Amino acid sequence: MLNKGIYITNAVKIPKTEYAVSKESIEESLPYLERELALFPNVKVIMLMGDVAKKAFNLISKKATKKNAVPSISTYKLRNTEISYNSIRILPSYIMTGQNILIEKTKFEMASEDISLMYQLIMK
Repeated sequence: MLNKGIYITNAVKIPKTEYAVSKESIEESLPYLERELALFPNVKVIMLMGDVAKKAFNLISKKATKKNAVPSISTYKLRNTEISYNSIRILPSYIMTGQNILIEKTKFEMASEDISLMYQLIMK
């Protein structure tokens, strides 16, 4: 997938110990995530799959620009919005793991559509 220009990573680099990922865990992982993202200077699209990814990316954005790159509203409302950060297209989407994706079939369909859009954008 890397040869096609696609790289997948976790926003949080340490295993979670509770049901939800704490803000502290996200903050602890940020230096690693920032270094990882810096390995790809020609990024066209960053797809944020899930609320934790959105929170982590907003912490990076806020540190650099003093504001969130991704508005703090539901992913459903953000999906068809063009969001950019330093000329990089940001695509908020749904996480493709866990119980929610099995329960809510529409989220699976929307995430699939988002992945298709991401692929179209990187192939331009």
